[in-house]
Amino acid sequence: MEFDYNSHFVSRCPFCSAEYDLEGAKIIGEEEDSTMIYVTCSECESSIVAIVAMSGMGIVSLGLVTDMTAEDTKRFAGSKGISGDELLTVYELLKKNSPQTVSELTKTV
Repeated sequence: MEFDYNSHFVSRCPFCSAEYDLEGAKIIGEEEDSTMIYVTCSECESSIVAIVAMSGMGIVSLGLVTDMTAEDTKRFAGSKGISGDELLTVYELLKKNSPQTVSELTKTV
């Protein structure tokens, strides 16, 4: 799906209600019928990740508020999800509340 900057998908910031300047929107990824877009409000600098998709009913959009940067969003959009076992391991590490928790959570495999 080619993103049309004239589309009025998520047109206002959910925090300050300012209109988004879509010239600053960054395309994070595209698939056949959908586009993921990162937009930052020029007034309050909050950001959203929006997915604009074609459906049987026309164009549908969904916006999610995020504290990630556009680069973080690109990196995570292309990564695999976490498993239930990985989530449980993180939970157990956080529950211990030990000084080793940070080093365990940040070590690379």
